[in-house]
Amino acid sequence: MVKPEDVMRAISGSWLYLNKTSFFDNGTISPTEDAVLGSNPVGMLTYNAAGYMAANFMSSRPEDRPANIDTDVLTDGTDAEWALIGRHTLAYAGPWRVSITTDRVETGQIMHGPTRIAWLPSWVDIELMKNYTLFDEGQVMLFRSIAIDGLASEMFFRRLG
Repeated sequence: MVKPEDVMRAISGSWLYLNKTSFFDNGTISPTEDAVLGSNPVGMLTYNAAGYMAANFMSSRPEDRPANIDTDVLTDGTDAEWALIGRHTLAYAGPWRVSITTDRVETGQIMHGPTRIAWLPSWVDIELMKNYTLFDEGQVMLFRSIAIDGLASEMFFRRLG
């Protein structure tokens, strides 16, 4: 059996979001794009070996990202434009761990949480469990999970660095 610390070392680092596909129970691909992040979001996951992680995702649709906003000048942009950015963003951070039943570094379960901070108060203190698989000598990671709406999803990430 592989120790959780060995798995955490294999996963530690930064991961660039590549894509997500959602499926119905019968295996049919869901044609619906994510209402919050759109069909081509951008994002990154970062894990450290000490057991902390951060997830940041946002819509890449220009209509969800007003170009005239700058944090140096808080009077730039309207409240509605700032709210639009918040509506199309997902971010959280906190501890992470892997299952202790893993017999291979390349396959197992990963748990994010309980989250310590999140872009939405309702996401603080939650746990998100996903099945993971590492491919291409640990350079590509696949998450498999069941969403709140019951759809199965697969998310792919590529290791940075």
